[in-house]
Amino acid sequence: MSNIKVIEKLGKTQGKTAVILAGVHGNEICGIIAFDKIIPSLEIKSGKVLFIYSNLEAIRQNKRFIEENLNRCFLPIQSKEVSQTLEGKTAKEIEPYLDGADFLLDIHASNSINSIPFVITDDNSLEIAETIPCKIISLNWDSFEKGTTDHYMHLNNKKGICFESGYTKDQKSVNRAEDAIISFLTNLDFIEGIKEQIGKKEYFKIVSIYKNNKFPFKKSRDFGDFEVLKEKTLIGKEGNKDVFLDAGFAVLFVRDREDLDNECFLVARKIEKSQV
Repeated sequence: MSNIKVIEKLGKTQGKTAVILAGVHGNEICGIIAFDKIIPSLEIKSGKVLFIYSNLEAIRQNKRFIEENLNRCFLPIQSKEVSQTLEGKTAKEIEPYLDGADFLLDIHASNSINSIPFVITDDNSLEIAETIPCKIISLNWDSFEKGTTDHYMHLNNKKGICFESGYTKDQKSVNRAEDAIISFLTNLDFIEGIKEQIGKKEYFKIVSIYKNNKFPFKKSRDFGDFEVLKEKTLIGKEGNKDVFLDAGFAVLFVRDREDLDNECFLVARKIEKSQV
């Protein structure tokens, strides 16, 4: 039984193909709501757009995933363990659509109330990322988080971006997801509309990831995503070990982690566009 739902919208003339994903993490509902609002009345000018509800069982149960993080399953070669999970099989359902696409937009959100919107991209897709109505653009995720949908596109020399729309239960995140979809399609000439003008952006490069390998991790306080540290700062404790970062670094996704070998936080540097 399929764990995805695909809605195809065709233009009046032939053209490129875009895939837009929502529900890769089933409890990130803003993309699902945006799909339901946009798809019925959307008219495609040219080409083909595929909207994919990406993890139906996780969406139904309102869970991030059922057995495995789907956004780590898009690997050239899955391990035997991953390939036997629901999400491993779901990734293989989605991959043929990505193989046939020229562009990808993957809509995500956060379950942290203070989360802010930002775009995940690489330098090959930067031009598309800059058209999304969002202030922060982050790069170099592929070096640290393998098996994501956008990483899969990049491995195949295709253009793909991920949009993090903020706190998933905030109506603003739904509005941002809608705006991102419309801007993405407009600027790539799939639909008619006014193309987004590139405003002032801030660029961040992911430089490392911290995982706990011996003890549970407990954050020292709440951190804002892409918060730039003004001084040497205690980020948290792994067991009794203090985990510090020096001034000038930025952090995001700082989370308490009970399980070992888990992503506790990512470290970034603010850069100029000329450094991309």
